[in-house]
Amino acid sequence: MAEEPVLESDLLDVTGVDLAVLAELPDTALRAALCRVLAENDALPDRFAAFESSL
Repeated sequence: MAEEPVLESDLLDVTGVDLAVLAELPDTALRAALCRVLAENDALPDRFAAFESSL
């Protein structure tokens, strides 16, 4: 069996970080982006994605 390739990413993984900790970050591009995403999420709480196959 061939060994599966390892996925490497330069993206920051914040899945295990508490949002309160992220809110305490200094003014950075990361904080600005997180604030924008969280504000959009609060504005549209019922937003979802769906997929329907036509096959």
